[in-house]
Parts: sequence; C-alpha cells; structure tokens
Amino acid sequence: MPRIMFALLACGAVTLAACAPATTLGKTAAPAAVPEATGLWTGTLSNPVAGTYKVTARLTELRDPSAGDLTGTVEVERWAAQPLPVQGNVNTGVLNAEGANFSLTCTGKFTNRTLFEGRCEAITSTNVGLGADLVLVRQGSLSF
Repeated sequence: MPRIMFALLACGAVTLAACAPATTLGKTAAPAAVPEATGLWTGTLSNPVAGTYKVTARLTELRDPSAGDLTGTVEVERWAAQPLPVQGNVNTGVLNAEGANFSLTCTGKFTNRTLFEGRCEAITSTNVGLGADLVLVRQGSLSF
C-alpha cells in the first residue's frame, strides 16, 4: 500500500508542475549599465494562453518630481491601436500605460537601466484582464 500511495503522490506532483504557468521572467541578461533609462526599448508581453506580443516603448527618465520617474509611450502589437502614454519609475519598478481600449499595469524590476522584467495585468476594451510577463530591453538612445 505505501508504494501505491507514493506513486499517486509523485504523479500528482508531476501534474501540478505541468500546470504551473510558463514565465519569461529571469531568462534575459541585462545589457551593460547606462546612466539613465532614456531610450528606445523593445521586448515582449507574454501569457501562456493568450500568446506573445511585441512591445516597443520610448521612455524618458526624469529627475522631477521624483528621481527615476519615467514618461513616454508604449505600443503593444495587436492590443493597442496607437501608442499609449506610459508612466513609471525606474527605482520602484512600476510601469503603467493606459489608453481608450487597453491598459497595462506592471510591477517588476529595472536592472542596469537597460532591462525591465515585470508581471503585468493587461485589461482590454471588453474589461477582460489577464496576467502577463513583460520583458523590455533598452536598445539605445531615442531618435527623433
């Protein structure tokens, strides 16, 4: 009887592990540190069920009113019809964007001011919300 119980427990553990959500966090190396986060950022917004979407952000790091404040725009492939205004803070790891048909509320971590990895709640125009991983890598300075 103990062997059967052990086998059932082992199978249950395998099943639970198989059901665990996939994550893209912790898999990207941060580029070398830069003095400020201002620049063009690209990456992905990923959910195991909804899929993976390209993200492009143009961020400017500010010193006022709080050190590390960010402002700019973010575009999410197929989710936002136009660039959304984004705000955040490089020190607190917050990044939020909101538009008429889509919003993104993220909490994570900026590393070297060149990598952002965070967990987000994405809300669509139909108020459908989903948890998703956001990984952004700074590509360089902004070009206008």
